[in-house]
Amino acid sequence: MEEELQRPVRLMNFVSEEQLDESKKSRGERVEDGTAQRDRPLFEILKENKDKKDAEFNERLKHRPPKALDEDESEFLDNLEMSKKEYEQWIADEEAQQLRSFQAAVAAQSFSVNEVKETPLVPPVPEQKSAGRKNPPARSLSMIIKVKPQAKKAKMDQGKVEEHLEIGEADGISFLK
Repeated sequence: MEEELQRPVRLMNFVSEEQLDESKKSRGERVEDGTAQRDRPLFEILKENKDKKDAEFNERLKHRPPKALDEDESEFLDNLEMSKKEYEQWIADEEAQQLRSFQAAVAAQSFSVNEVKETPLVPPVPEQKSAGRKNPPARSLSMIIKVKPQAKKAKMDQGKVEEHLEIGEADGISFLK
């Protein structure tokens, strides 16, 4: 027990308030240890630091001479330019071909319309006179031509129609004896 009493008690580095105040006055307040408040958000501070680094980098690049293109790069750029010109030429040719085909189709359609207007659709049929006062010489005198409307034909009884018809019917025209 005596040994324990003889050994000095060591405390962890205890700092009093007075010592803290003195150290703050000598070195100033710091954000890292929480003695000072940040006046701006951390995002703004980090963005400002990044902008400063980018500005320094761009400033260093400004003073360098421009790099000359080597043969491979210039050949690639020439090929790229030629392929763009070929593509544009192909597009122009395709549009011109489509325009010509459209104009030809319009011309052919207008030609066919003009042709239709010039030629009548049905050739003129010699008109036959009705069987009013004069009988046509080709028909026999014992025959009477009766034209029936289609609507009445559907409404009439088929048995009555057959009684009146002896010869037959052709295209809505009945021949009676």
